[in-house]
Amino acid sequence: MSARYLIGREVIPVCTPEIAARIRFAEDLLSQPLLYHSSHPENWSVWARKARIVLRNGSLTTGFDSVMNLVIGGLAGLGVALVQRCMIEDELRSGLLVAPLPIRTSTGRGYYLCRRRSLGPHMAADRFEQWVIEQSKPRT
Repeated sequence: MSARYLIGREVIPVCTPEIAARIRFAEDLLSQPLLYHSSHPENWSVWARKARIVLRNGSLTTGFDSVMNLVIGGLAGLGVALVQRCMIEDELRSGLLVAPLPIRTSTGRGYYLCRRRSLGPHMAADRFEQWVIEQSKPRT
């Protein structure tokens, strides 16, 4: 197999503009509900290390089993969600969600395009691969 990284390593904290108004420093997040993906609660610890803050026991408040539900929780004003930037480009562009702090970090995970090397050149697979690569580019 060959694997080509596409997108999705970077996570950022996001929230509504109303919540963001209460956040000036990374430590200010500790007084807000922290929303997390239940399959990856450690993402907040990764981000906290980058921000040089220490999460307390119980800092994470509500877990969601899908990114979509996590984003909806953030949009509903339930707290600060830590999500992959590529999943919320439209919400950031529209201002429905904002990144209250400029601190971003990599989880080391992401989305990859995998392909059997033994397949060799294949017109349909090659065209699909190019389409997927184009779709994964950040929109401006």
